[in-house]
Amino acid sequence: MEKLKDVILNNGIKQRFFLSFKKDYKILELGCGIGRNAMFIKKYFNEVEYHGIDILSEEKVDSFINFNKVNLEESELPYETNYFDAIIFTHVLEHLNNPLSLGNEINRVLKKSGRIYVEAPNWSSILVPSFGFHREQHNPFNFYDDPTHIKPWTKHGIYKFLSDNCQLKVQKVGIVRNWIRIPLDLFIIILGFIKGDRKRIISSFWNIYGWCVFGIGEKKN
Repeated sequence: MEKLKDVILNNGIKQRFFLSFKKDYKILELGCGIGRNAMFIKKYFNEVEYHGIDILSEEKVDSFINFNKVNLEESELPYETNYFDAIIFTHVLEHLNNPLSLGNEINRVLKKSGRIYVEAPNWSSILVPSFGFHREQHNPFNFYDDPTHIKPWTKHGIYKFLSDNCQLKVQKVGIVRNWIRIPLDLFIIILGFIKGDRKRIISSFWNIYGWCVFGIGEKKN
């Protein structure tokens, strides 16, 4: 029941990917940040071997993560070949000048039958007006509200990245939208305006609008 609640209340597809893990998995998160995805996974799979890469200082990263400070655009991945059962790559592609250069390394460190989940802003996020409500709370409404964003992605772009650059079998690409959650999102947006909570509003708007696209790829050989 708790797992179902997490799938409904969050974006759905990403949580279902996470909940398919097994307790003996070796997981790599490219651009792990402080560890928000890791904390979800830890709740259900605290025995997994979880590795993370980012350019943050190590003291900012949750201790559950075996952390390496690495610039993804300048270095190879510091791991053995065929090592990971799963890779998580969420909201990093749009910040990279040359994300296609990562394809060979992603393929190399994935085990056979290993899978990757990729998520990035949808191209249509550039069409949304910038949102002036409590700008000091940050969080992008329009794609370019984040000055570190370089380019948004399409479903086909994600497909080509996984298929051509990572040499993986693409299982699925799509828009990140949890239809079950939308009635709740409408209420959350109203509550966000009442409470002056920009983050709450934007999280629900992203889901309703389909602000992000995703892809899942698997290594077959």
